[in-house]
Amino acid sequence: MWKISEDGRIDRLVVYVTVDGQPVPVGAITVEGKGAVRQSRFAYARSWLDGGFPISPILPLRAKATVSAPYELPLPFYDAAPDGWGRSILTAAFARQVFGMAEFLAAAGDDRTGDLRFGPAPESGPMQWVPHDDPLFALPDASESLQELVEAAEAVDAGEATVTHLRKLFRSSADTGGARPKARLRIDGEEWIAKFRTWGDAFDDPKIETVCLDLADKCGIDVPPHRLVDVAGRSVLLVQRFDREGDSRLGYMSAGTLVQASPSTYQTNVTYADVAAKARRSGIEPCEESIFRRMLFNAFIHNTDDHLRNHGFRRIDGKWTLSPAFDLVPCNRPSHALAPARGVAAIPDPVAMLDTSGAFGLDRGKAVEIYSDLVEGLASLPELLDRHEVSAKDRGTVAGLMPLAFNPPGIKTPAP
Repeated sequence: MWKISEDGRIDRLVVYVTVDGQPVPVGAITVEGKGAVRQSRFAYARSWLDGGFPISPILPLRAKATVSAPYELPLPFYDAAPDGWGRSILTAAFARQVFGMAEFLAAAGDDRTGDLRFGPAPESGPMQWVPHDDPLFALPDASESLQELVEAAEAVDAGEATVTHLRKLFRSSADTGGARPKARLRIDGEEWIAKFRTWGDAFDDPKIETVCLDLADKCGIDVPPHRLVDVAGRSVLLVQRFDREGDSRLGYMSAGTLVQASPSTYQTNVTYADVAAKARRSGIEPCEESIFRRMLFNAFIHNTDDHLRNHGFRRIDGKWTLSPAFDLVPCNRPSHALAPARGVAAIPDPVAMLDTSGAFGLDRGKAVEIYSDLVEGLASLPELLDRHEVSAKDRGTVAGLMPLAFNPPGIKTPAP
């Protein structure tokens, strides 16, 4: 049923969104060319042009096809595709298959990020493409036991995965984004992402990310529900999915897609202020103040892995809004991935960042108010480290990485 080329590559994917609980075809991606890297075009279905909505702010509702050049897919589809971890599961599971972005989209599961779904034909409905028969599919269904998922992820991470490990992760990880080990699971009727440790971590990453999410909440930043659990002596961070509301799927778009940046590199000339301005011009709910607050917070905790795919937007009831913050962890990179504004260095200096408030449409007084809110929230850091039983070793590592969070620098307040 799938349209496959002679060399075993996907040539066409029908795109669906869910309307009133049912998948509805909105258009199709046609992939062209030969070789490992191919290009494609997306066109809305005539039926969707009559009364549908744009599936992304950068894919206007029009009859003319959108070409992917210079990328493999039009950018919104990268946000629905597996990233480093999910791709590693798929390539391990189907070692004989040549994967491009179209194959990753088709072979990933149907519980991917956002509300886009994929299948072979308008009448087929969404479905998963199986490249070839494999023992992977002859095994019993995967368990949602957290311990089994942790052990399977550790085996893949160490390069020691068996078919059994791959089976468990294929059902829960093949469609996930991000580079770190993780898995999807359902708890009490809600969808969650379990985030695991990986080799080479400088500290207990799930535990420190939990601290940073709690800290962000204290600082007035919207974060998803989350909790830290212990699984056979290993820390696991559970984060509730913010692209789901019950059984409803919400649209999702990364900041990288919004500003139409390359999906293949984290290096960019785009700034935090650029993202805020582009969001405003695209009709997204006003978020300049929230982006400014998150930028300062990232500087305080030295989260320099703040690239464009670590910021996002979701569509709720037809309106795009800034998503909750995620992937908040101190990093040893010296500079932020995003500078605050044009002509300003990308160094993690929250005091210097205050001077960029005008680029966000904020006056100095409002910027100082936000800074003061953050300083007040940061005072809870020692208590959070105690609450989550962070080891003395990890406390020392974290204190060295994010000293400004422990001792925020003072600022001059504007004259009344």
